[in-house]
Amino acid sequence: MKPAGSIWRAPTQIPAARPSVFTVVPQVLDVAGRPLPPSVAPSPSRSGDRPPVVEAPESDSYRWRLLIVIGVAVLGFGSLMTLVNAALVPIADEFGTTASNAGWVMTGLMLAMAVSTPAGGKLADIYGHRRMFMIGMAGMTAMMIANYWVWNLGSFVAVRVVFGLCGGLLMPAAMALLMHAFGPERRAQAVGWFQFAMTGAPSIGVVAGGPLLDVVGWRAIFMMFGLIGLGGTLLAAFVVKPIPKGQRVSIDVLGALLLATGTLLVLLAITRVPTLTRTGAPVLSDQTLMLMLGGAIAAFVVFVLWELRSTFPLLDVRLFRRPNFSMPLISAACNQFAYMGAFVIVPIVLQERYLYSVGVAALLMVPRPGAFALASPFGGTLVTKIGARVPMIFASTAMIGSMLAFAAGSSPGDWGLTLVMVGLVLSGVSAGFGSPAYQMLVANSVDDKDLGIANGMNQTVMWIGIIFGIQSMLAFSGEDPTLGRTQATFIFGAIVAAFGFITPLFASRRALSSRG
Repeated sequence: MKPAGSIWRAPTQIPAARPSVFTVVPQVLDVAGRPLPPSVAPSPSRSGDRPPVVEAPESDSYRWRLLIVIGVAVLGFGSLMTLVNAALVPIADEFGTTASNAGWVMTGLMLAMAVSTPAGGKLADIYGHRRMFMIGMAGMTAMMIANYWVWNLGSFVAVRVVFGLCGGLLMPAAMALLMHAFGPERRAQAVGWFQFAMTGAPSIGVVAGGPLLDVVGWRAIFMMFGLIGLGGTLLAAFVVKPIPKGQRVSIDVLGALLLATGTLLVLLAITRVPTLTRTGAPVLSDQTLMLMLGGAIAAFVVFVLWELRSTFPLLDVRLFRRPNFSMPLISAACNQFAYMGAFVIVPIVLQERYLYSVGVAALLMVPRPGAFALASPFGGTLVTKIGARVPMIFASTAMIGSMLAFAAGSSPGDWGLTLVMVGLVLSGVSAGFGSPAYQMLVANSVDDKDLGIANGMNQTVMWIGIIFGIQSMLAFSGEDPTLGRTQATFIFGAIVAAFGFITPLFASRRALSSRG
């Protein structure tokens, strides 16, 4: 599973008094930790969950109960991502399509997450984090159950897109609830536990569900996790407490639609290129491809112009002018490009070349989220003690090493499977060490008043990197890849991951320090 994209920052930082994606106690505390005056704090009439007063952090018992609920909430999200990824080949066979086309089951979900997460955070600020958490969890549960009855690839992708939209409601609300429960002084600890839930819970789900793929099939696995989600939803109704709401702001619907349109057109263009090259058709003279790319450029240009004018933009594109903000976003996106792109190729290698069953391939993927879960706490501690430069260099080096290990392990032999396992561990460790460093740089490059929108941008850019990685590496590998083509795909991922060195090499010394 991919790392949580929430911004990590030193524990002494306090959420700013501005509507945000992961606002915890919006407009309640000033930077010194004092209650804001009534003229600044949100009025009770706009805080339906609970009066907007400063509350002490919750008890340890409530924190653990909340962690269990959130763990159940993300169990289906992360586990099904791994299990569906492992089952792409039989899914494609059942629907009579290619693995590349079946990849839209993954990219459609993530595209929905990319554009809905910032809006989901704002909706939580407006209507209540507990309410959005419950809606998101109930919706994800319903979509998991609905996947049992999908009849073709289009219906499967549509249900997964709705699942992603519900996830965009749940994830920021879950982080806000957790941060509030831990209190401002323990924010980094809350982020660490959330990240552990995002990686640890799915590992358990894959271990439990992987063997069942071969016995009951992927449809029954969706139903199984749907029933678990139903129990989790009922548990959340009794456990999760409401927290103060934020200020009412408008939702940038047009910005979200423009970003989704541009990204979708790029993905369609990426998918079309292998079809053209396979048939020998000239790529640059293909009118459909050129229309897709032209439409994508137009959508992105209009998106930027709209965001510059919007009072409450989806993304504050002005922040990209700051190198210490934009560079870690680019590095993190490149890291995720390789991380998730290889994530969809490795199970295909294990099934097509090593001839493992779907269930065994899913189980063999467990070292990656396991290594990520174990490395994350060490990564956060290391960044706090020595700064971000060394962890980021290590993260990029480890990601490149994982791609090369996958390339070498693509050919079954005496050391083939061992190299694949080494690659999985290296990619998990890379994400665990790199994620806190990238998050700290992004957070420390903006003022407190911009923390929320910077957090949303961090989430969105991360998802876009993931989406492009999955679809590009699937397209690069082709429908029936040879050994050389598969190895070239992993080398392609290593080249993209190498752009992660941009930040540790060129960011300012002050930005790379633990104090920011």
